Amino acid sequence: MKTQLGNAFLILVSALALSACQTSVSQNQATQNINAPVAKVILDSDGDDVLDVIDECPETPLHTVVDARGCLIEVYTSGLEMEFNGFFPPMSSQLPAIYNEDFITMVKSFNEYPKANVFIFGHVAANEINQDSLARNRALIVKNTLASQHGIDAKRMRTYDCSNNIFVENTDNIDRNFKALNNESIESKQSRVTLKASSSVQDLTNLEYDYYIEIYGEYAKYCELFE
Repeated sequence: MKTQLGNAFLILVSALALSACQTSVSQNQATQNINAPVAKVILDSDGDDVLDVIDECPETPLHTVVDARGCLIEVYTSGLEMEFNGFFPPMSSQLPAIYNEDFITMVKSFNEYPKANVFIFGHVAANEINQDSLARNRALIVKNTLASQHGIDAKRMRTYDCSNNIFVENTDNIDRNFKALNNESIESKQSRVTLKASSSVQDLTNLEYDYYIEIYGEYAKYCELFE
């Protein structure tokens, strides 16, 4: 009988000790601070893959093309980009008649794209005299021909004096007219007018994209707008 009471007493003491231990663990758990990692949320509110902290255009529409600043890039699916080179005899500002067909082709394109701008650059060779006036006269003769004979609005055309700078052009694609004038030397390549027309470029002083900087950059830097 005493043995049974002793065993019961031991069981009771063990149970109380275990209960106290569990209570102590529970209290320790309740007061313990757990240093859990904090997740940082980096926002891209308009979903253009440019983070809000550097997004200069934070409300661009979905499914649009943006640049590194998060601003909309205008993608032109169609438009006019044209270049024409007309060569002059030495010291002359009279455009040879061999370009009449070229003008008809150009005018057709200008009429198809009535908002396209026309940039006309007058060049001279280093061995020609009166370079400033000669370069300008060459540019003006092309502008006046387009306006008076073909009805192109003069407000669409801008003329530039490039007399102080040499632009070496590849004449492989215009051998027909270049050779017809018996032009052979590097100097002869400078006795010309270069015409560029664009339905995208409005102002050569504000060329935004690399594609247009490549086409117009040197002309914008070295040629002087005069009319």
